Amino acid sequence: MTSRWKVTVLAATAGLLFASVSRLAAAEKGVKPRVEKLDNGLEMLLVERHEQPIVAGCLAYDVGSVNDPRGLSGIAHMFEHMLFKGSTIIGTTDYQAEKKLIDEQEQLRVKMNLEMDKMRVMKRHGKITDVLDPAQWTPEYTAMKKTFDELVVSERPFVKNNELFNLYTTNGGAGLNAGTSEDFTIYFVQLPSNKLELFFWLESDRMANGIMREFYVERDNVREERRLRTESTPTGKLDEAFEALFWQSHPYGVPVLGWASEVESITSQDVRDFYKVYYAPNNAKLVLVGDFDSNKVVELAKQYFGRIPRGAAPPAPIITEEPKPISERRLIGEADTNPSLSIRYNTVAMGHTDEAALDVLAQLLSGKTGRLYKRLVTKEEAAMGQPFASNGSRKYAGYFEINVTVKEGKTPEQVEQMVLEEIDKLREGEITDYEIQKVKNQVLAASVQRLRSNTGLMFQLAIYDLWYDWSYMNEAPERMLQVTADDVRRMVKTYFDPKTRTVAIYRTKAGGTKDEDPELAAALASMTAEEQGAIKMQLSKIKESTDLEKLRTGIQQMEQVMASGQLPEEKKGVVNLMLKAIKSRVAELETTKKESK
Repeated sequence: MTSRWKVTVLAATAGLLFASVSRLAAAEKGVKPRVEKLDNGLEMLLVERHEQPIVAGCLAYDVGSVNDPRGLSGIAHMFEHMLFKGSTIIGTTDYQAEKKLIDEQEQLRVKMNLEMDKMRVMKRHGKITDVLDPAQWTPEYTAMKKTFDELVVSERPFVKNNELFNLYTTNGGAGLNAGTSEDFTIYFVQLPSNKLELFFWLESDRMANGIMREFYVERDNVREERRLRTESTPTGKLDEAFEALFWQSHPYGVPVLGWASEVESITSQDVRDFYKVYYAPNNAKLVLVGDFDSNKVVELAKQYFGRIPRGAAPPAPIITEEPKPISERRLIGEADTNPSLSIRYNTVAMGHTDEAALDVLAQLLSGKTGRLYKRLVTKEEAAMGQPFASNGSRKYAGYFEINVTVKEGKTPEQVEQMVLEEIDKLREGEITDYEIQKVKNQVLAASVQRLRSNTGLMFQLAIYDLWYDWSYMNEAPERMLQVTADDVRRMVKTYFDPKTRTVAIYRTKAGGTKDEDPELAAALASMTAEEQGAIKMQLSKIKESTDLEKLRTGIQQMEQVMASGQLPEEKKGVVNLMLKAIKSRVAELETTKKESK
């Protein structure tokens, strides 16, 4: 969500484009939601658009991994999973009967946790090596685990899996999903406008009546997700270590998926306590964009959400600040991947007066017309794909990062020196008005494009209002228009201290293999390990899929995304690869179908 969208502009038409974009931006500047607030603190942002009978809606909660209590990392992400399991109403055939079994599980789990604590002591003393290895469990824990598994099996007849999903989809809903970041958790869906009341019923039920159904089963699924997205990807553990190295004290250094040992220790009571604090109406934003009557929506909100009381205890504020680095920090690692380089500097939070200039600086360095591409790819032939710079201003703090996938024949250290030389040129050298204007054209064009999608506008309103203020979406382009070359030079001098940067260098593991597909490696270069793992899993699923209809729908959806203008430049390579993979699989299946006739 913190990516900066970019649109490549032909140099010959830069002047004409700026004139047209300015007019478009002025027209879009009027995007202003109706803001309502219920007595219980729930804030609503409403934008009516009546072009199509569709509404994009979300509930965004002001909670992310930064709010994970000490020793319970991963709990915010864990709760995102649990809220799809249903409530006292949804997802059950007989809640009272099911509750008895859940209570029995909890009582037994308390005893199991005490025994697990004993095994952790045994591990510290060298008596066992792995508390998760069944072969090393104590006899007492083994017996309790057997009884617990039997209780889980006995609960299943009362569980209606996927009932929430089915209720939405059978009523025309699409894109039901959720996401947890460092700073927010968001639940979203798109619905026909005549089914909007369903959204209010289901989402208010999730807020008021969520339960920890099949909690420990789901916890195992989260642990598997962590294994697939972090532990089994080539650079996953290294990227996690890099984050922890960069964020010395701020909770941003804790992974969203949590540390493995802590995820394993989360209990359903921990999550219930978390739920009471963070999933209250006074800690949420409800955002709707599309075909609806705002007056009727406000009445629906009062009817469904107005009955939910404010949280009894307000969320604790985030008070930890990242100290100014006192020296350079470096991480050198080996992985089964192409050599790569990341350079990161501490910068500012969203809304800071320097954010716009840092965004412009990132665009000056990025893309095929950026300085890094011209130097590292065109001139030196030292990098694969597109070197990428980004300013990641988050709610509480920010960073500026440069990522390069190193081409064979060059070392990461050589490429690092080239990058630093380009930064030094920005520090003291010439930055032309043409360069600055080109960046402004790109950002303004992209800001107009991404406002045209109901879903895109919904996300921006929700996240910006949680991080700073919804008006940021109107202010940000205006701020960037004011950025000068002197401002950019000041950013380099202020934040790019060579003595306080954090650097990660990944080499190809001795005896290991690089990514087999250079195109895929280049496309994934600017993504996190978690994103890379998710993309590779998706590509694997595409190759194995036999559902022609689903694959064809995927082609349509991806082509719409590509045509929407909302896609960040650095993500286009991956989407193109996935699109090619789906088309290839469709062609294979169609050929097989013809041959079988």
